[in-house]
Amino acid sequence: MDVARCVAPVECAGCGMPDVPLCQDCASAWWEPPLRCEEGAPRLMVGDEALLPVWAIAPLTGEVHEVIAAWKDAGRRDLDRVMQAGMERLAGAVAPAADLVVPVPSRPGASRRRGADLTWALARGAARALPGARPMRGLRLGAGESRGASARQRWRAAQGAIGVRGELKGRVLLVDDVVTTGATLAACSLALSEHHAEVVGALVLACA
Repeated sequence: MDVARCVAPVECAGCGMPDVPLCQDCASAWWEPPLRCEEGAPRLMVGDEALLPVWAIAPLTGEVHEVIAAWKDAGRRDLDRVMQAGMERLAGAVAPAADLVVPVPSRPGASRRRGADLTWALARGAARALPGARPMRGLRLGAGESRGASARQRWRAAQGAIGVRGELKGRVLLVDDVVTTGATLAACSLALSEHHAEVVGALVLACA
């Protein structure tokens, strides 16, 4: 028996199957065709028009939800490559023309707790699939906390809480882990637009 597995047992992040970080059935969701999902995020819609197109790998349900929760909040750093590879496949499938791939900023405290800047890892994965694009930490997060807040509170907190680092020029592709109401993506897009960057869309792992 593997001593390491006795000390720190490995199980599928989606269904709990022992001895695999992600079983074949749970991994299959990450290979599905991309989803367009901006119309399901109310804060991205202005009348009948969306602020930007958003593509996701899968809906945020079932095993997909469990996998992302384990990756973000349960210290499953063994899933980093899986998530980054999923974002790379998504970017390659939709292939938006972009000069910069910019992650939605993570709170420093969250990155320290998790042991990694997760959205930065996703941005680097996406950039690998897009010739000529480079990842860039172009946004900073101000005050306010969205965890546990209502949709209206998330929207209000997001307004003015996103700042732009330096000078960003050209076409920008945003990257985040999930989209729910779309408040954070909307705030990022508006902040970039005010600095004369062209936001061409956003990629997320999953959409609610």
